[in-house]
Amino acid sequence: MPAVGLMSADLIGKTVNGYEILSQVGQGGMATVYLARQQSMNRHAALKFLPSVFMHDDTYLQRFEREVKIVSSLEHRNIVPVYDYGEFDGQPYIAMRFMPAGSVEDLLAAGRIPLPRVLSIVEQVASALDYAHQQGILHRDLKPSNILLDDGGGVFITDFGIARILREGGSTITTQGVVGTPSYMSPEQARAEPLDGRSDVYSLGVMLFELVTGRRPFESDTPYSIAVMHVTMPPPSPRQLEPEVSAALERVILRALRKTADERYESAGALVADLRLALEDSAAGVEEDTEPEVEPVVAEPSAASPAAAAALPLAPSPAAPVTSDTSPAVPGLSRRPPAPGRRMKVWAGMMTGGAIGCALLAGVLIMALSLLGILSRDGGRPATATAVAPVEGLAPASTAAPSAVPTLASPQSDARSDRPQMTQAALNAAADATFTVESILRQSGPTPTPPGIQPVGVRQRPTLLPALQAVDGELVYFARRETDGEAGTRFEIVVLDLRTWESRRFHAGGGSSAYPMPSPDGRWIAFQSNRDGDFEIYVANIFGGQLRQLTSNSVWDRLASWSPEGDWIIYSSDLRDDETFDLVQARPGGGETQAVYSDGWRNSHARYSADGRYLVFTSGPAVRDANSWEIRLLDRASGETKLLTDNDLRDASPTFSPDSQRILYVTTVAGARALASMNLAGEDRRIMYSGPGSVWSASYSPDGKFIVVTATENGLDQLFLMDAKGGNSQQITAAGGAYASWIPRISAR
Repeated sequence: MPAVGLMSADLIGKTVNGYEILSQVGQGGMATVYLARQQSMNRHAALKFLPSVFMHDDTYLQRFEREVKIVSSLEHRNIVPVYDYGEFDGQPYIAMRFMPAGSVEDLLAAGRIPLPRVLSIVEQVASALDYAHQQGILHRDLKPSNILLDDGGGVFITDFGIARILREGGSTITTQGVVGTPSYMSPEQARAEPLDGRSDVYSLGVMLFELVTGRRPFESDTPYSIAVMHVTMPPPSPRQLEPEVSAALERVILRALRKTADERYESAGALVADLRLALEDSAAGVEEDTEPEVEPVVAEPSAASPAAAAALPLAPSPAAPVTSDTSPAVPGLSRRPPAPGRRMKVWAGMMTGGAIGCALLAGVLIMALSLLGILSRDGGRPATATAVAPVEGLAPASTAAPSAVPTLASPQSDARSDRPQMTQAALNAAADATFTVESILRQSGPTPTPPGIQPVGVRQRPTLLPALQAVDGELVYFARRETDGEAGTRFEIVVLDLRTWESRRFHAGGGSSAYPMPSPDGRWIAFQSNRDGDFEIYVANIFGGQLRQLTSNSVWDRLASWSPEGDWIIYSSDLRDDETFDLVQARPGGGETQAVYSDGWRNSHARYSADGRYLVFTSGPAVRDANSWEIRLLDRASGETKLLTDNDLRDASPTFSPDSQRILYVTTVAGARALASMNLAGEDRRIMYSGPGSVWSASYSPDGKFIVVTATENGLDQLFLMDAKGGNSQQITAAGGAYASWIPRISAR
């Protein structure tokens, strides 16, 4: 129990500004609550004291004063009334109505709640919520322990202490960190995104789910993983948990729990209207559907796993705490009897400390990021996301992202399929967007290239599927090469002629070379190499001649690409030497260099649209957590940017279609990386290819008829050819290959 300045024994029996303290009824991380008698009115009251340990903490004092300001301004029959506010021995307190009948949490613990009582509870809570929302106030921590009861069946919302006043910041509010209780928070609240009243509607939907089924929709070992589940996983079917739930009632519950706010009820009152109709239909024996309704969302690894726990993009410096509510949910409808001293537990639940929750979440996050270290280079330093601060001349990035998500199999349905599920160890071992080149080279260091490398030779022509037989041109890619007499692993760039199936090595000096990208005119190859001890960008003609070093510094420069006219090469540079990357472009002949984009995030894999207006690239606040990476689009004319994806899945490696109308990128489906596409608004998302293997790179042919994909299977990267819709896929390498692109055909060389 947290320390307080005035212990129970010190206050009990004393009179505080006209309130006689009778007993302590609850204590949490934010306050201690006492039962008192207001002498002037001869009535009971609850006095909430701020612990002295927080007396000199401006954040907690401001929150306490904010609660007074907010609650005292709300006058509604279903909101706990505030009587008074004062200070005693340097400790501020609030005097409010005392609720002798406990809370909705007590009802859940006592046994099954009849549906008419459920309707009465939800109706009264909804009435109070709609009133508060009309006043521009959100609750943001709605849960059973914050819904108190009187002896006459009245229902009252309490603890608006972490609410914000909307009119102080516009029509929505943006959380400065994640605030609330993970078991009941909305997906947008868990992501620290802008909120409106529909976030409270989601929390009410979670409560309705629990009131009807006897359990919460998401349960896990840690608060953090529960929050991840709210963002990524569809709720279970209420009808499967409680057979007496009607199809109409289930539809109401699941609509309230939609991941996207636009798909939920607009107000709590709208939810109640449908709830009343559903219960009336059920009572009248209206014919029911037989199949449960489950919201389709992107499938994700188990949210209780370290990888999923690390995926949630929480804000780095919360200004208000997350309430840790990890008490086990009651299974089914068999609930425990009320425990002795339950009243104290009610108030304790109401005041549960946010500081403990923050500590738990921070611990889980640190552990998860440590486990995901394989996704970054060895020996790296942790990165701290900073506020968006673009390069001079560029507008700040907007984090508003479209809410549409592709319709994919849910984890439940995927678990019933025969497709083997990759373990987390296998996922970590699979190639990242940076391939395995970086971690291997980090250990082995640069290795010399022996002279006289001979052509790989003529490969046996594969028998292509009929839909692929019209493929033409040359591919350039890189592959791992084990060589005799050399330590470690090296990487070579290879050119493959798709007409003759003859391949040759692109030899342009020592070290290991990777990530080749041909120029628009097909005459040059830009690539990265570690030959001087760190990665630099080099340019050579398509045969490896006329080699020149484009960058020369002590930090990593990587993932080069070309502007449409071939007059710039854009690449990612670790300019601050802190493992974040900025976008920089340089002239192919050297000399001139320009900063393109910088916001303190990890920005890489930039690609120009065909008309040069847009740049699309991978962008994420966490260097080591690939699940925080998103796809960002930069309008070069206006300098404005926006996130086209915004979730806890790894979205990376974007590239434009030849007509620049769509963006090809890599996302996650059922625990494995898959190929997806979307339009330039981040909408109309489609999964194009999801196996075999774990996809991490793709490129269109110049005519837009084919796609070449890199996928990792059994620890080895291979190239797959498919049509432009992602169908008719066929593996075209056997000895490995990665990051392939078509070399544009040139009329004369």
